[in-house]
Amino acid sequence: MHRPTVLHILHTWGIPSEGFVRDLVATTTATQSVIATMTVTGPPAEVRTVSIGRDWHRRVLPHPLRPHSIAIGAAVVATVHRAALVHSHFGHMIGTAAAVARWRRTPWIASLHGHDLLVEAPMAPWAPALAQADLIAVPSRFLAQHAEARGLDSDRIRVLPSGVDLARHPFMERRPEPDGAVNITFVGRFVEKKGALDALVAIAAVSQSRPWVRARFVGYGPQMAELVEHARRARVAIEVVDGREPGAVDEALARTQLVIAPSRTAASGDAETLCLVALEAQARGIPVLTTDHGGLPEAVGPGAGVLVPEGDQHALGSALASLVDDSYRWPAMGRAGRAFVANRYELGACVAAIQEAQLALIDGRPASTDHPWAPTQPLRVSVVIPAFNRAPLLDRTLDALESQTYPSALTEVIVIDNGSTDDTAARLSARRPQWALHVLHNRENQTAAGARNQGVAVATGDVIAFTDSDCRPTPTWLEALLAGFEDDIDIVQGRTAPDPTQPYEPLSRSQSVPCEYGLYETCNIGYRRAVLASIDGPFSRDMPNAMDRLVGTHIGEQAFGEDVDLAWSAKRAGARSRFAATAIVHHHVFPPDVTYLFRRSALVAGFPLLLRRHPPLRRAFLWKGLFVGPHRLDTWLLLAGVSVAGRWPRQSVLLALPWAWHRVQPHRPGARARVHALPILLSRDVVESAALVYGSLRTHRVVL
Repeated sequence: MHRPTVLHILHTWGIPSEGFVRDLVATTTATQSVIATMTVTGPPAEVRTVSIGRDWHRRVLPHPLRPHSIAIGAAVVATVHRAALVHSHFGHMIGTAAAVARWRRTPWIASLHGHDLLVEAPMAPWAPALAQADLIAVPSRFLAQHAEARGLDSDRIRVLPSGVDLARHPFMERRPEPDGAVNITFVGRFVEKKGALDALVAIAAVSQSRPWVRARFVGYGPQMAELVEHARRARVAIEVVDGREPGAVDEALARTQLVIAPSRTAASGDAETLCLVALEAQARGIPVLTTDHGGLPEAVGPGAGVLVPEGDQHALGSALASLVDDSYRWPAMGRAGRAFVANRYELGACVAAIQEAQLALIDGRPASTDHPWAPTQPLRVSVVIPAFNRAPLLDRTLDALESQTYPSALTEVIVIDNGSTDDTAARLSARRPQWALHVLHNRENQTAAGARNQGVAVATGDVIAFTDSDCRPTPTWLEALLAGFEDDIDIVQGRTAPDPTQPYEPLSRSQSVPCEYGLYETCNIGYRRAVLASIDGPFSRDMPNAMDRLVGTHIGEQAFGEDVDLAWSAKRAGARSRFAATAIVHHHVFPPDVTYLFRRSALVAGFPLLLRRHPPLRRAFLWKGLFVGPHRLDTWLLLAGVSVAGRWPRQSVLLALPWAWHRVQPHRPGARARVHALPILLSRDVVESAALVYGSLRTHRVVL
């Protein structure tokens, strides 16, 4: 799959309060990310980061060019990495992004936040460049209205929030501490807009008659000394924590029962545009007390928090007292908050919406509309798992499903015991899970496609989620997978990676699906049931027979291509797909098995058959429209080198070098083990190449 490069431009990379930018670029799968920044703080970046700082350019550029050094540096980075789109984060780098986009003749996006539009925009030198942006992304409808009021073209404004990583914010029902204490936490910068002093006044009023109330303020800023002085005068014991310390916010949220966020409009006009802290608190199941101000009403779910008028300290104190006294309300509020964030602000779904807008601009299409909010009514899901003689691994899969954060009342699991001769049946009958478990027993081992069809036939969920008996879903798998099912999305594929708890050798067998590249493996994917109902099967019954005719009955006994065939049949019928980067499944790592390796290699003869059935697969999956991945070109160069070795030995060595380099990867750990595996890897690649040629000849579709 070709992934275009997006150049992200921002002043500083790694600021804790700008973690949503890190989440965006680290979760991107449909594009490659490159960061052009003036300063890097904190640990090394998770993506390629290139400095365009002024000091560096003073040593390199001649004097007349120095005033424009930042734009020149960013343009050089964009040219080297062949950026197809430029994305500016925050207002102060918009001028640079506009210049780079003009230089590269590429589209560009400007992400704006509250301070950019509400404070800086009227007199900022970068404001005129906004008229050139192909898309203006804002995190809330509140800010979108202000952007329109500034005269920006409403057709180019999109509400695209960055989202919350549910895995980083585990849900827990909140109750008072064993000693009856209640921890109230304020998180945010100590500035006028955040309302830290209002929070202190409300906490002081409540704690006068409730000595069991404890207060914690996590943040930093110019109001810190004033905050401490007010607390001393009011005789309130508060804990002040520097929010810039790594893990300070997460630790505070893990130990709190209530979060207070009394934001207000500052004298400068700055206002809260969405408040990620309120979303993170709700994701953890923490009730939120905040103000009806700015974008906060969009960030608090129904029944998950309390909103009071902006700046009304009396109303804030009364509402806080009510929440402290009525702790029986907290669990229900927490569940409502978690469901609200999972439905509307799940990180993978939000990033997918941003990526779809980016790809639309790169392709020259109009950018998509605002982030489409997920339905308020949660979806019922049926998880379908075929199993054959994998009782211990199946136990791990079902244990992982019992740890899911998605409501068990909305989940059913269908296991197809596909003729197992071990103790699979006994272990399944002994289980008493929270969700509904249905077990279908087959006397004989059918194909995996046939077993899945049996599961689909009895499923009752709105969404059918497929995984395998050798997979272990992470706790937030279903939440993240189902968050991707917006109104116009019918297929959502998640990320699959080898189990990180197991050693991985060069010849080990596992599964890796880092992005949506067109094969739609059933180890981690969900379909709307209505889409499957419209497809006859739904897994093609003639695909195994076609594989048998192509590669022989003995080899064709192994499943190949039915998942690809299903997805592309659905897409041909109009289904739209999306990749959920945060819906993660870990695949078991099997020890090396050379015989199995070669049997699987022979099955790639089925790729030309799939291409004949679904011609769009060539553009979606094949590299350069011809090769099964860029590594296949290395193999063909190697074979060309072998063929001319007798006549041109030096040239043959040069042709073999790319293959050896990519198989060994000397810059990565474990290179010595990969060197020892080279003879088997070479044999495997030869078998795959021969199988592709054979399949191409049989189907008259050239695939290399």
